[in-house]
Amino acid sequence: MAQTVPQSQPMSADQVVNNAGGFVFKVDDFTLLRRYVILGSAANNYYVSRQSVDLASAQCVVRLLAAGQGEAVVKEVVDISREGRAPKQATGIVVLSMCARLGDPATSRAALAAVPAVCRTASTLFEWVQRCKELGAAAELRKTKSGAVDAAAFATWAAGGNAAAAEAAARDAAAANGRRGHRGRGGAAPAPAADALTLAGRAGKLSWGRAMRRTVARWYLDKTPAAVAYQATKYSQRNGWSHADLLRLAHPDPEEQVAKRRKVAAGSPAAAEAEAAATPAMAGGDESDSEWVVLGNGDGEAAGSELGALAAAMAAAAVAAPAAAAGGDAAAAAAAEAQRVADLKAVFTFLTHGTVPGQDQPPKRKKAAAADEAAAEPAAAAAAAEAAAPTTAAPPAPVVLSPVMQYLVDAHRLRKEIRAPPPPKSAAGKDEEAKGGKKKGKRGRKAVESDEEEVPEPELDPEVVAEHEDATAAVVESALALIRRHRFGHEHVGDTALLRNPAVWGAFLENGMPLTAMIRNLGRMSELGLLAQPGYQKRVTDRLRNVPALTAARVHPMTLLDAMCTYRNGAGARGKARWQPVAEVTAALEDAFYLAFKNVVPTGKRYLLGLDVSGSMCCPCSGMTSVTARQAAAAVAMTLVRTEPWVKTMAFSHQLVEFNVRETDRLEQVVERSARIPMGGTDCALPMVYATEKQLPVDVFVVLTDNETWFGKIHPAEALKRYRAAMKMPDAKLVVLAFSVNDFSIADPKDPGMLDVAGLDSAVPRVVADFVRGGL
Repeated sequence: MAQTVPQSQPMSADQVVNNAGGFVFKVDDFTLLRRYVILGSAANNYYVSRQSVDLASAQCVVRLLAAGQGEAVVKEVVDISREGRAPKQATGIVVLSMCARLGDPATSRAALAAVPAVCRTASTLFEWVQRCKELGAAAELRKTKSGAVDAAAFATWAAGGNAAAAEAAARDAAAANGRRGHRGRGGAAPAPAADALTLAGRAGKLSWGRAMRRTVARWYLDKTPAAVAYQATKYSQRNGWSHADLLRLAHPDPEEQVAKRRKVAAGSPAAAEAEAAATPAMAGGDESDSEWVVLGNGDGEAAGSELGALAAAMAAAAVAAPAAAAGGDAAAAAAAEAQRVADLKAVFTFLTHGTVPGQDQPPKRKKAAAADEAAAEPAAAAAAAEAAAPTTAAPPAPVVLSPVMQYLVDAHRLRKEIRAPPPPKSAAGKDEEAKGGKKKGKRGRKAVESDEEEVPEPELDPEVVAEHEDATAAVVESALALIRRHRFGHEHVGDTALLRNPAVWGAFLENGMPLTAMIRNLGRMSELGLLAQPGYQKRVTDRLRNVPALTAARVHPMTLLDAMCTYRNGAGARGKARWQPVAEVTAALEDAFYLAFKNVVPTGKRYLLGLDVSGSMCCPCSGMTSVTARQAAAAVAMTLVRTEPWVKTMAFSHQLVEFNVRETDRLEQVVERSARIPMGGTDCALPMVYATEKQLPVDVFVVLTDNETWFGKIHPAEALKRYRAAMKMPDAKLVVLAFSVNDFSIADPKDPGMLDVAGLDSAVPRVVADFVRGGL
C-alpha cells in the first residue's frame, strides 16, 4: 500500500505552502489565464465585487505572449466571452488589449479582429480603448525576437505601479484643461488600492494608426443605425471616452464601406483582398442588433416601441436586400442600402456635432484662443444685425426626423435638457443670496462652538410652493411622455431628481422593466414608497412568481438569494439607501428563489457533497456581503439535491457526519442544522476517503469549504486518485467551491478531472456543470 503523506508535508515538488500551512499545487500559465479572465485573479480567487485590474496576475499573459502563444490567448478570451463563462468582462478586455498592444504582429491582428466578438456593447468598447491607452508605455518596452514585449521588462514596469499611478491620477484630476476638464480622450480613474498593482491611472499614449481606426470604425459600420442609436443612448460615455471622441478619431464612413463592398461584389481582386484583410476573423458575438435596440421586458418578450419596429424593419431589409439584388430587384436593394447609409451618417453627425439633418454644422474651432475670440466678434455682430433687421421671408419648414433621429433627439432631451426645478427658497433666502451671503452649513455650525440658538427656517410663500409643484409636475409629465413613447430605461434619465420620483419608476414598471433590473432596484422602489401602492406591488410580486418569466430571463437561484437577503436587511451593501421591506415583496422573493431551481439543467451525474461546518464558514461570502458562506453552501447543496438524480450530502469538520438534505428542505432549515454540528479542523479529503471505505460509486465530489485545508493525514488530490484506483472509476471528478480568500488551489491543476472555483454567484453553477459534462 502506498505511503500516506500528511497535508503538512509536500506530496510532490510541484507543491508549495498555503496560508494554513498545508501543501498545495501551483498552476501553469494557461490555467492562470483562464482563472484571470473568468475569476478576475490568477490566484484562483473570484470576487463578484472586484473593481481593479490586477497586473500581478497579468504576468501569465505576458509570459504566454513572449512564448509565442498570443493567438491561442486571443482565442481563449473570445471563447470565454462568447460562452458567457466570465461574469464580468473587465479582465478579458484587459487581456485583449494586452494582446493588441504587447503581442507580436500576428497576435495584434488577431486581437483587433476579435474586438467585435468581445466588445459587444459601447461600454466595453470604451473600456478596451482606455486599456489600450493605459498600456501605451508598456508597448515601448524591450521586445523579444518575435516582437512581443519581454516578460521581465513588463514585470519591472508593473512593479513601479501604485505610486506613479496615484500621482498621475491626481495630476490629471487637478489639471485645469485635463481629462476631467475636457470631454473624452481617456478619463482619469480613481487612485489604485495600496495592495494591488492596477492599470487605473497609468499614463499612456494611444496610437491611432490605421489598424486602430479601422477596428473602431468597423464596430460602428457593421451595426444597423437603430443599434448604434441604442448604444449611443444607453452608453453615452464610459472611462472618459464618448462616442464623439471615437467617431472623430476613427472617421467611419458608411459611403466608403458601401463602395468597397460594391468593388468586392464586382469581382475586383485587389478590393476583394483588401476587404478580406479588413474583415474580422471572428464574428461579432451572438447578439443580434434587435437585442440591443428593443428594450425587452425581461420575460423573453420584446417590448414594442417605434425604435423597436424600426430595428425589425431594418433587420428585414438587411435580409431582403441581398435576395432582392440576386433576384434582379436592384433598385429595392439600392434604396434600402441608401437609407441605411443616410441614417448612419445622420447618427454620426448628431453624435459628433449635435445637429440633425437640415441643420448647419457648427464652425470648427480655431487652435488659438485669440483667433477664436476674433472670429466670434464679427459673427456675433452679424447675428445681432440679422436678428434686428426686418424680414419678410417665410419661417423655415420644420424638419421631419426619421424614427432613429427622433429617438436620438428625445433621448438627448431626457438626458440633458429635462430637469426638475430647484427647491423653492424663501424671500429671506433670496435676499441673502442676492447680497452674496452664504448660509453657514450644518457642518460649519458644529465646528464652531457657539451659544447661539439655531434660527428656524422661514416658511415658504404658498404661491411659490404651488408654482414649484406645477413646474415639477410639468417636467415629470414631459419625462413620462418620452419614457412611455420610446420605452426608455433608468439609464436614459439624466436628472437624479427625476429618478427620485415614484411616478418615473412606475413608468419603468409599466414599460416592462427587465426582470433582473427590477430585482436590483427593489430597494430603491421601496425607499420611494412605490411598492407600498397595491397596483405596483402586485405587478412586482406577480412577475417574481411567474415561472416562464424567471425561465426566460435565466434568473439563477443564487441571484435571488443575494437579492432576498439584501432586501430583507433593508439596506444595500454600498451607499446610504435604507428602506422598509414590504412583507409581500419579501415573500415573493423567497418564492422566486425556490421556483428558480427549475432553471438549472441537470447533468445526470452522481454527486457526493461535503459541506464544511467549521467556524470560518460564518464569515460573509465573497461577493455576496449579505450572504454568509454557510448560506451559500446550503444554497448550492439545495440546487444539486433538487436538480440531480442522485446526491448524497455529508458534513465534515474534524470528522465526517451524515447530513441529508431533502428536496423539501427550506434554506433556513439547512443552515440551522449545519450550524448545530460540532466544529473542528477542516479536512477536505474526507468525502473521498469515506466513499472509498464505503465503496460508493460517485461521479463527482463537491467540496464546499473556505479553501483552508490543513487538518488530515492525506491530501484531497491524493484521496481522489486513490478512490479512482480502488473503484476503477478514472473519470471521477473533484470540484472545490471555496468562499474565502486564498492564493493556491486544493485540487491538482494538472489533473483535468479536478476543478477549483473561488467565490460564488449565478455563473459558478454553470461553470461547474460544463466541467462535469466534460466541456472544460
